[in-house]
Amino acid sequence: MTVFVAVHVGAGHLSRSKESKYRLACARACEEAMRELKQGESALEAISKAIVILENDPITNAGYGSNLTLKCTVECDASIMDGHTNNFGAVGAVSGIKNPILAAKKMVQQTSLLPLGRIPPTLLVGSGAKTWAKEHDLALVEDAALISQNALHTFGKHMELLLFHKNENSQEDDDKLDDTVGAIAIDMDGNIAAGVSSGGISLKYPGRVGEAMKAAMYGCGCWAKNATKNEPGIACSTSGTGEQIIRTRITTECVEQLIKEDDIPSCMNRILRKTFLQSPYLQMYEEKSVDIEFSYAHTTNSMGIGCMSGESKKPKTFISRKADHETILCSGWLVE
Repeated sequence: MTVFVAVHVGAGHLSRSKESKYRLACARACEEAMRELKQGESALEAISKAIVILENDPITNAGYGSNLTLKCTVECDASIMDGHTNNFGAVGAVSGIKNPILAAKKMVQQTSLLPLGRIPPTLLVGSGAKTWAKEHDLALVEDAALISQNALHTFGKHMELLLFHKNENSQEDDDKLDDTVGAIAIDMDGNIAAGVSSGGISLKYPGRVGEAMKAAMYGCGCWAKNATKNEPGIACSTSGTGEQIIRTRITTECVEQLIKEDDIPSCMNRILRKTFLQSPYLQMYEEKSVDIEFSYAHTTNSMGIGCMSGESKKPKTFISRKADHETILCSGWLVE
């Protein structure tokens, strides 16, 4: 079975001056996941390792270097889904966990009942998520340890704009980090997994479950389902503004339609246009965020992507940018 991994560092406005750093992060994540896959590890293990790489890189809006809340703190969201078992796990608005994706993964791996027959959690937030991580021996850090200098700089700039009610157009080299990192993979046994991790939007309210709705809510940030006799397998990892994604159910809508159609790019274009851009639920927003076939699409200015198959000598990484006249950019290819 051909193994494959794809990662993204979010869809939004990725600055051209940092393009090499985004591509390097994607390449490192792909290479780490591919090592796991070639050693016979599961897709779940591979994507969790890939997302850890992205969470630890300050260039991304996940884990270390995440956007800061109004209180100048880091609160992260993450989720992961195993297409083999259909198990899902997520954490939201959590501080002090070095790698939130690993806390979500522990929930997926909790397949038995807890003492006294209690049901294992699927989604934990705040201090509850941190306690779960501690009980499962995951790395905890001081809250301030996840704050990067770049995040502090952005926080100061955005607070100034907020306090003085300024409306400033973003410059070409200004990132709008309101997005999510993610990964999808298929292993030697044909099992599929998908995951996402996010620091949320800049200056969000502490405790906000918005980006977390996307990055941590079932069926919003990621989806994975193994192939059956009647349907192909599929994995999906999304990026954008959480409130918009949950309002339109774009992730599950995309999955449900894609498994029925052969023309993947055309289907994705139609879904983004009708279900997302033309959704009546988004009228308040000015801007809306066995063979293996890999596809990607975005309505934002740009999206950072990396992918690698078992036959590849090195990862393919790029920043997809749509032209000013385009509403949607959709592309992809068959994996050799």
